[in-house]
Amino acid sequence: MSWLMMAMEKCKVSKRIREVMNSTVAGIDLGDSESLATVLSPMGDVVKRFSFKMNDEGLALLAENVPRDARIAFEATMMAYPFSRSLRSLGYSDITVAHPTELAWIVKSKRKHDKIDSLKIARLHLVGMLPESHLLSKEEQMKRDLLVQRVKIGQEMGRMKASVISYLKREGVYDALPKSADNFSLARRRAILSLRFNDDRDLVMRTLMDRLDFLQKQRAPLEERVKALVKESDEVKLLMTIPGVDYYLASLLCSYIGDIERFPDSDHLASFFGIIPESKDSSRVRRRGKMSKDGPPMGRWALSIMVDTVMRTNPCIREYYQHHKKRMGSGSLAHVKAMRKLLRMVDHMLRTGEHWRWEDAELTGKKVSKLEAEGGEDA
Repeated sequence: MSWLMMAMEKCKVSKRIREVMNSTVAGIDLGDSESLATVLSPMGDVVKRFSFKMNDEGLALLAENVPRDARIAFEATMMAYPFSRSLRSLGYSDITVAHPTELAWIVKSKRKHDKIDSLKIARLHLVGMLPESHLLSKEEQMKRDLLVQRVKIGQEMGRMKASVISYLKREGVYDALPKSADNFSLARRRAILSLRFNDDRDLVMRTLMDRLDFLQKQRAPLEERVKALVKESDEVKLLMTIPGVDYYLASLLCSYIGDIERFPDSDHLASFFGIIPESKDSSRVRRRGKMSKDGPPMGRWALSIMVDTVMRTNPCIREYYQHHKKRMGSGSLAHVKAMRKLLRMVDHMLRTGEHWRWEDAELTGKKVSKLEAEGGEDA
């Protein structure tokens, strides 16, 4: 970078600093029905403090008391998404959402109420020390909702299938079913539906299978919609080069990662997923605790499933897991180590656009073809 460009960049930064120093700041403690705002002057003095309803009338009151060029901050709660959209519709653009776990000290404060919370948020934002949280766009949020709903239905189906198998084993008819690698193949389903006990067990069996059928019918449109949304995603197709990873698992992980460039490196990405150990360092003593689990549980679940899948076919990840299991004496700790190693590989793939090093090109082609085919089956 030339000296002229460096000087121009420095001027831009200085201009931004001046804008920040001369702007009004509003810290808001959000509530479901009513919120409280504390407005600070550029010097940090409390200019206004007022409550407002979380409706059109309340938002109009907020707009009357907070200038459009103000820097607004609030904590990421259930109301963060609708409130953020409302602010943007009113003309506010400088909006910061605080990371809830990083602001845990607010909860632990001996003096806790809305006035103190909104004031602390405003003061932290005034001096640029507010830990930010990432909000999804409306399109990203809808895609995430589809994927999460599909996960929940899949988990319900898993529990229901386990209930059916348990019931059949208890009644001594499970071994009489047609042999199949799939417990619920078409032949097995027909055999289960044709079972007759000639008592109330028939009613129990019918309700169990009806509930399973209902969940399967709910899952189908979700899968088709997810397929339609991810067909044009290069990131999803890139992760599908990993054997065992289909469009659904790839799209679920990508929905949590988002733009990989928002993470400076793979360590920050691992921190986001909560798979780094808690640190309690003092002087020269380094203490490492359990996995932090600060990140999204569903994203961590997807990464865990991906590791289990990859270990079946990839000797590198499997040997890495076995090495740490032997060294640490714990399968769960070794599993977290493997998750982090795989995440480093995923981070590299998304940043460089490189395919999986051990890709099976023919298998990848089949998965992509099924994804792009109308009404194709799962990869």
